[in-house]
Amino acid sequence: MNNNNLKRFLWITFVASYAWQLIIFFTGGVNSFLFPLLMWIPGLSAIIVLMSTSHKLRKIGWGLRRWWYLFPPILISMGVVAAEVFMLQTFNLGDWSNEIFIFRGYMVDIPKIPLILGNHTQRIDFFTVNFVLSILLQSVLGCVVTLGEELGWRGYAQKEFIRKYGLNKGLIVLGVVWGYWHLPIILMGYNFPHHRILGALVLMPLGTIFLGIFLGWLYLRSKSIWVPASAHAAMNLTAMVLFNGVTMSGYGLFQQIIWIGLWGIVATFCLISINWKRPEFRMLLPQDTSSRSLNNLPASLPADIPLMRHIEHRNLSEASLLKTRDHGCRR
Repeated sequence: MNNNNLKRFLWITFVASYAWQLIIFFTGGVNSFLFPLLMWIPGLSAIIVLMSTSHKLRKIGWGLRRWWYLFPPILISMGVVAAEVFMLQTFNLGDWSNEIFIFRGYMVDIPKIPLILGNHTQRIDFFTVNFVLSILLQSVLGCVVTLGEELGWRGYAQKEFIRKYGLNKGLIVLGVVWGYWHLPIILMGYNFPHHRILGALVLMPLGTIFLGIFLGWLYLRSKSIWVPASAHAAMNLTAMVLFNGVTMSGYGLFQQIIWIGLWGIVATFCLISINWKRPEFRMLLPQDTSSRSLNNLPASLPADIPLMRHIEHRNLSEASLLKTRDHGCRR
């Protein structure tokens, strides 16, 4: 039944999304005013499927008890940007252009981007706090758009792919599917304007595998859909800073490849973290997947997950049967 629901979700999402991207193509391409609405199609598809089944939309994880998980995506995204700039400068592939931020020793000038604590010349430590708080605020506001994708891909599809393929493979397959969901818009020149086919067929799916693992890790750990939604916005914002703030002196594709590779390193650590206590991952899933009844456990879950309650229940049943037989013999 879950498999049929997943297929229905994917059919609705891809047909509606590809049709919408065709409309985007005829209304200005990547600059179309209809582009942001594309991100809500997976979420709407999930709502349609959830409302037509016994699954509850309210069990997606709408709370934010583990609010501290809002900060790792910002800090990790900043670390990825800093690491890439360092690598580009080290290998003479590019340099910081000072278009967005101007670094002068321990001081920073901010000519373009408005930050929450002001745009005046400031010390690097104050600037770091200012930038983190600004990204946090803008990523929370950006949830209005990114929540649509995360509600569909993480809120609904992730648990279904994990049930179908297991933990690691499920996250990877979901990343591939998420990547090819972008196919038409990438072929229009989004993200990879000079390498559209390579970007659409290889680089975007590879990037979404790594980013999907990271967002999936956040969702599993935080049990809140708001965390991957805000993280998605934060990654978009920091990527914008990187690609607008760096001037490439060589082959421009290296900038994208390095960025994807760095997120691959992040994804590797996320998988290590998730698998560290693999039998317990069931308890890390949002409410509707950490079932209290064994009847709700899918048969495709990894075999190393303990089913002690099932064993205990069977043992109790056998003991009760033996007791009944013994009592009958005595009579």
